[in-house]
Amino acid sequence: MKILLIAVASAVMLVLAVGAHAAPPAQQQDPFASTQDAPFVVKKLTPGEARKLGVPDALLPGKGVATGASPMALGPCGLCINTCWTTTFRAGDGTWSGSYYENDNATWCGNGSWITYSDITRHWQSVSMWYSADGEAGPWFDGGCVGCVSLHFTVYGNFTWHPPFGAPMSHTTARLGVWMQAYGAASYG
Repeated sequence: MKILLIAVASAVMLVLAVGAHAAPPAQQQDPFASTQDAPFVVKKLTPGEARKLGVPDALLPGKGVATGASPMALGPCGLCINTCWTTTFRAGDGTWSGSYYENDNATWCGNGSWITYSDITRHWQSVSMWYSADGEAGPWFDGGCVGCVSLHFTVYGNFTWHPPFGAPMSHTTARLGVWMQAYGAASYG
């Protein structure tokens, strides 16, 4: 009788175990879950620093530019003294399996009312660990103008995540978009 009771109890437990729902498989973390814009600090340039970064002599900091108003500016510039700035902008992310970033070291000048010069040609990709850099599109200007109070540029970076042990690769694009202002401010957007 004990053997029969143990057999019945085992059969009931087996039926309950087979009918129970298994826990869902653990989700693999998405390596591109959140592309982040990195903090930046705008640096005001001296005339020598601006010259080294390619600013034309006529637009170096401290030089006056044509007075009056730019056709695209909101108003006249007053004394129209030019100032130049630089900073490095970056978009991407650092994850448990490495990092991927699109970077641009922009230089721009303005007189407080309108932008007088901009150079966004110093751009690069940086990756670590399981990520590879797969090329860029841009940068290009796509909003505002030289002569306007603000100027926008965009660059796209393509990246691939290569996990080990034959797991599937994953591709993403990081968008770096920046607004630069004629008075030295900047913001992602």
